[in-house]
Amino acid sequence: MHDLVIRNACPWGTGAAAKMDIAMDGGRVAAVAVTIAGRGREEWDAGGRLLLPGLVEPHLHLDKACLADVLGGAVDLVDARTRFARLRPALTPRDLVQRGRRVIEWAIRHGVAALRTHADVDRIVGLRHVEAALELKEMFADRVAVQVVAFQPASVPLDDEASWRMLEDALGRGCDAVGGTTGSRGPEASALMTRMLELAVRVGSMVDLHVDETLDPAVQNLPELARLTRRFGLQGRVTASHCCSLSVTPAAARAETIRLIAEAQIHVIALPLTNLYLQGRDSGLRGVAPVAELLAGEVNVACGSDNVQDPFLPVGNADPLLAAQVLGLAGQLADSRYLLESVSSRAAAAMGISVSPDWCTAGAAASFSVADCGPADDPVACLPPRPLVVFNGRVVRKPGDGTHDLPPIRTH
Repeated sequence: MHDLVIRNACPWGTGAAAKMDIAMDGGRVAAVAVTIAGRGREEWDAGGRLLLPGLVEPHLHLDKACLADVLGGAVDLVDARTRFARLRPALTPRDLVQRGRRVIEWAIRHGVAALRTHADVDRIVGLRHVEAALELKEMFADRVAVQVVAFQPASVPLDDEASWRMLEDALGRGCDAVGGTTGSRGPEASALMTRMLELAVRVGSMVDLHVDETLDPAVQNLPELARLTRRFGLQGRVTASHCCSLSVTPAAARAETIRLIAEAQIHVIALPLTNLYLQGRDSGLRGVAPVAELLAGEVNVACGSDNVQDPFLPVGNADPLLAAQVLGLAGQLADSRYLLESVSSRAAAAMGISVSPDWCTAGAAASFSVADCGPADDPVACLPPRPLVVFNGRVVRKPGDGTHDLPPIRTH
């Protein structure tokens, strides 16, 4: 007897609309066939609906989430940071966990199998944000894989040694990556990146930097990040999030930068929701990285939600398919397969998670969701509900779960 069997599902990306049965044992796929004779301790009939691979949310800020009702929506990045700074000293561990828990539960209902959150570390908040994020990581370990980035905010001076010690302490407590921001650092950006990468080498962590989150064409730190990545031997372990100013640099310089980051195997995470909201209010430019050119240059580009209902983005619901849909619109990308991969296999790669392209085959990790649409539907285009979600071979959301699920409306 199998642990779990899902019957009559149509796996995405297989090129066939045939209904398949998927059996799972020990957290992995045991068999995939048109009909599996063996029974399961738990069984669900997908009824010909689309089966999606486990979705991946590679960039969140859970410590900032769900504060739009208190702080409102900002008019630009500086204003967003200022609004959040007013509240940061007063945030309690309980509040950080409660708001983070709310967003993670949303993500699970959307079929997210792995997510990464940035947690502020400095002398003002100490390790409170990190401790809350690590508590959430443990709390949800059997429902979603959570990674935590120890994140140094832009307001921290480069010579604030106490904050740097806290950052290293956070990594020692179990954070998966170290991060900071270059866009507002000016000439200090190179020194900041050097220290970040040195720290990553020393403790054996990944790196996830907010790079050039501006539309000022003079701010171009990606080439230096590429050189440093190769210098420290961190190829494949560095992620550059945002990369807004790359979209407004001259074409020749842009092409050279793309060549350098491809050689350094730097992952790029596009964050269209927050960047479209905050960037370009004066110029009319859109603040999204040049995804099509990056892909043509063989750079791995993933997509993330970034913020969820906070001053940086007063909307959002932690649904990776929504972020992918907006990326397609903003980036003028019509490749539906790429858009789904940007929030699944490509996002997993950016997080250092090994995912087989044969995600629905015997031996693969059993994490996926049943989408309430047919095999011919584009899930990024139609944003279907995902009423059944499986994580490591265990059902973590089933029809009827969730505080916002309502019974059918009766007409008689």
